[in-house]
Amino acid sequence: MPVEPMVSPVPSRLLPPLILFGLTLALTLGGILARPIESLSLFWPVNAVLAGVLLRNSRQANPGGFALIYLAMVAADLACGSAWRPAVWFNLCNLGAIATIWFLMARLPRVHRRLRTPHGTLCLFGACAAGAIVAASLACVMAAPWFEQSLRATWLAWFSEQFSTSVLVLPVLLTAPSPRALTRPGSASQTVRLAPLLVLLASLSVSIVFGGPGAIAFPIAALLWCALSYSPFLVSLLALTSGSTLIVAVAQNLMHFNIPQSETGVTTLMSARLGIAMLVLGPLVLACVSSANRSLMARLAHQATIDHLTGALSRSAFIRRAHALLDNREQAPLTLMMLDIDHFKTINDQHGHAVGDQVLRQFATTLQDQLHDGELFARLGGEEFVIVVPGLAPELARFTAERLRRAVQDQHIAQPGQPLRITVSIGVSGCAADTLAPSLDELLASADQALYRAKAQGRNRVEQADGQRQVV
Repeated sequence: MPVEPMVSPVPSRLLPPLILFGLTLALTLGGILARPIESLSLFWPVNAVLAGVLLRNSRQANPGGFALIYLAMVAADLACGSAWRPAVWFNLCNLGAIATIWFLMARLPRVHRRLRTPHGTLCLFGACAAGAIVAASLACVMAAPWFEQSLRATWLAWFSEQFSTSVLVLPVLLTAPSPRALTRPGSASQTVRLAPLLVLLASLSVSIVFGGPGAIAFPIAALLWCALSYSPFLVSLLALTSGSTLIVAVAQNLMHFNIPQSETGVTTLMSARLGIAMLVLGPLVLACVSSANRSLMARLAHQATIDHLTGALSRSAFIRRAHALLDNREQAPLTLMMLDIDHFKTINDQHGHAVGDQVLRQFATTLQDQLHDGELFARLGGEEFVIVVPGLAPELARFTAERLRRAVQDQHIAQPGQPLRITVSIGVSGCAADTLAPSLDELLASADQALYRAKAQGRNRVEQADGQRQVV
């Protein structure tokens, strides 16, 4: 049989550069084909997209990556019939904008670079302005022979388009969640309020119908409402949609947007682009502040609810939830267990507090793996924990408590030398079905008395409160 030749796969290290080249080629071709004949593009998002890609994938931001981007841009221009000289010079202008934005933003800490702070948003506006200045200046110096306009008009046209497009496009790329964040449990369950979005759509419609220079500011109130309601990524998408809609409406003279020509070369579209770009600054900054406040409140709520060492409920959170559980019991049985790690002080004294913390963490993890939804598990303090099991009668709870005790006993705590083994003593109390529920303090007190007996009778055992012995 003839032996088929082996096909070697493309080395994985070559794939990112090939993807970068292909992405640049596709974006540039799309931008060229969408450009009016013999005119600058109404939108040229290629530079902003590539700057965002390099900021999100720093490994490709090297001389080789920039060279690939430039070659792909020139190749796309030549493929569309451009002469080689304008293709070389125009794309140097584009590369200058990309490199400038990347250079300024890449030096910021990641929290600013991903626009999670107002400072990062302001820095982005500055970087976009610097990139637009570089591109416009290079265009005037190197590409002037191909323009019929004056140098001032050429500079303003390049600057206004580059600045406005970068300000609208880059925030979307920098705030976009990673694929891992999108697949995280709970990420798809977040609800989106429709009212701010509907108001924004209505305000955009009113802007176009009403017209005039002041109409570009009509959506600002709705965008601010969106900034208070949505994530920075969604606000960035809405700002891009709103800004693009207004720019197209001005370019098509749908808004009757006229300005006095006080400066030679200043056109209606240039003025509109710059005004719209600056209008989105406020909503983007507010979205960052609002998102930071929501994250802070979530962290504070988590710290107030969850014990930082073990991941169990804190004492205060347990008391609130246990009271609510007792209030809504509706004559169903309920069991409360008090658990105490045996000889925990000796563990701390002999092995140190770091090992003691490790014991607490593994003990809590072991118990949480044994529990079900709706069952409360909390750390009351030190090595003392409590579990509440709704629906389980206390006289039938010994099997459950024994299962928990054996799970703890079977654990081995890894440490230098001989693995450490721990045991737990458990006191069980509760209330039977169709009986008046005692208070939480009474349940804790009776379970604590049972726990005291378990320790007095040798530890590593389960004891039930008086009158709640196991029914066999």
